[in-house]
Amino acid sequence: MAQRISIGRFLCSVWLAMLGGTSAQAEAAAEEGFDEVIVYPTVEDGSIMHWLAVSPLLYNVSDLGDSMSADVLAGGGQTELTVKPRAGERVQGQAWHKMHFTGAVQGPTLCELFNVAGRYFDYAITCCAAYVYSPVERPNAIFAGSSDDALKVILNGKKVWSNQIQRSPTYDGDQAPAPLRKGWNTLLVSVDQIWGGHLLCARFLDGGEPLRDIEISLDPPARDAKRHPAGPYNAEASKLMREADTLRLDGRLADALDACGRLLGRYPLADVAPRAAYSRATVFYGLMGEKSLDQPGKAAEALQALLARYPQDLLAEYALLDLARIQESALKEAAGAEATYRSFETLYPQSSLAPKALVALARLFADQNRMEDALLTYRKAMKRHPRSDEVMTATVGIADVYRLAGDQEKARKQYEAARAMAQDWHDNQYGVDVGKQAWLQGIIDTVRQRLKELEL
Repeated sequence: MAQRISIGRFLCSVWLAMLGGTSAQAEAAAEEGFDEVIVYPTVEDGSIMHWLAVSPLLYNVSDLGDSMSADVLAGGGQTELTVKPRAGERVQGQAWHKMHFTGAVQGPTLCELFNVAGRYFDYAITCCAAYVYSPVERPNAIFAGSSDDALKVILNGKKVWSNQIQRSPTYDGDQAPAPLRKGWNTLLVSVDQIWGGHLLCARFLDGGEPLRDIEISLDPPARDAKRHPAGPYNAEASKLMREADTLRLDGRLADALDACGRLLGRYPLADVAPRAAYSRATVFYGLMGEKSLDQPGKAAEALQALLARYPQDLLAEYALLDLARIQESALKEAAGAEATYRSFETLYPQSSLAPKALVALARLFADQNRMEDALLTYRKAMKRHPRSDEVMTATVGIADVYRLAGDQEKARKQYEAARAMAQDWHDNQYGVDVGKQAWLQGIIDTVRQRLKELEL
């Protein structure tokens, strides 16, 4: 059964609890629609190119050939008829993402659905959702679209179309009555993938003419949500972001902080808003030694605010890791750091930073003399993320744990294994990557020094 976990709701409850708030407050905030939303236009022919999407979602093998009967969103009290997703929420471990398709790959109005997962797959479904604003009631509106492969359309909680088929898309090949309310409408589209291409095109018609005055939100709106056209809204926010960047480069940190705050206050939904929130945190405290106000407590609060407000953004992954590092090194809150490191795999299991979080957690255990926990965590990082560079770091880390625990023989064997692995990666896996070769040479030199120390 599909599992749906709201990252925003989970993080709100965690961070509000840390800041003295309540989980109930977080639940209430997460359940409400957005009072203000960015809205995107359709393209000239009325096609919808902006979607909230999640992929790949698996269905029971018994539904093969009848995949449109599957409700891959069922679970957690929701169904495909009732769900109103928001970015960052999870289904089957996959997150809903805001997708802005350009039609540059397959055709001007075709959405390349493999971009949602970032990879090719077979025998699974991509779900696309959009909140559609119509300025007037349109009882005779028609949904018109096509897909590769099968297609199911749900509008305002009612299934209006289903076509179990294996095909390439045919423009407007599927049409079904889809009356639009005045105001907000919830549109959900499911597209099956058997093999080959995986595409979607969709628009609304009325009287045979495309609807060009509808607007698309990717955040669930409140009934009377204020609508901000994406173009000018993002342009104004970007201007403020450039101002903040310039002020920071000039060393005017307090002014840069103010500029970030003004951006977040005026344009919290802008594309650059997560970057402003992250910049604000690093102005308070820089983990890389950059000039900052040296206020780690304020930085931690700023990172928590970013995580609660923008959990779906890529910067949230960096923010979560930075928060743990600040808790560990600057605030000396070992228990808080451990909890934050542990939360990473739950919240962002597909992230390239997940193995880094595990390795950092293992090092924290080693510093606390929790050697068994450190070993188990290093091994977990290697097992769960076998293609990550952190396998190298974990291999050395295990040797360090043996050395710190006083088991010189195991430490020596592990260091030898680490040196052989680093040399192999240096000569073969990263034979033309100068940066990675320098990193590996540093590991080789460090391991050689450790082996000499063991011989003394």
